[in-house]
Amino acid sequence: MLRLPSHLTALLALAFVFGCGKPAVPPEPPPPPPPERPPTPKSITKDNPGGDATDPEKAALLRLLNEPFAVRRRDRWSTLSVPLADWKNWRRIKIWGHPTRATFQYGKEHTALVTLRYSPIDGPNDPEHCLADFMKYASPIAESYGVRLGQSQLVKTTQQVRDEQRPVLVRLQEGGVESIVVSDDYVGFMAAYQSWPGTCLVQGFAVVSTNHPDIATKVRDRWVAEAVGKLAWDKKLTAAPDPTLMR
Repeated sequence: MLRLPSHLTALLALAFVFGCGKPAVPPEPPPPPPPERPPTPKSITKDNPGGDATDPEKAALLRLLNEPFAVRRRDRWSTLSVPLADWKNWRRIKIWGHPTRATFQYGKEHTALVTLRYSPIDGPNDPEHCLADFMKYASPIAESYGVRLGQSQLVKTTQQVRDEQRPVLVRLQEGGVESIVVSDDYVGFMAAYQSWPGTCLVQGFAVVSTNHPDIATKVRDRWVAEAVGKLAWDKKLTAAPDPTLMR
């Protein structure tokens, strides 16, 4: 490759910038973006819930924001009912090396993720202790995957369990993933429940916010308002399920 002397490189740069003494011609403005087109119903799949929309990521987020919730998915042992919006387009997955009670993924490109951890705990099992136990467990794993945690906020709410109001502690979380293969921003939450004595139940939710942070935040807030309280153990259970059963 021919390497020009530094003074010639500078002259060439000046020539390009000033047009060799002629007035610079402003660049043409970029063409307007194509009009947004929603996906055709047949194009919506579990791999691509945004289908053939002009902006598939935005279309997928809007489905999570507007499609109704249904409690149609369960853990492998049929002990937990998991509420999901647009439930038919979620896929059950495994997180290799880190078994969970259940994990569901929305879209092949990881538009959203719901994971449930049910585990034993020594000492109190109130939501504050359960959330602290979960963060102690999850933080090293998150770091190993290149996850960066941003701002967080704690929100206290309740859950109706039969005739009882039980506390739930929700940690709203911003963050992202930085690695060689992917760089994305996410918003999400961790919700810690008052579960069976000696156990903790935590729901984690994350949705991609790189290109549409406002919509993603609305999706996250909708999940907190409409789904957190609907996560429930099967009514037929009379004793704590085995917390070591994970996949």
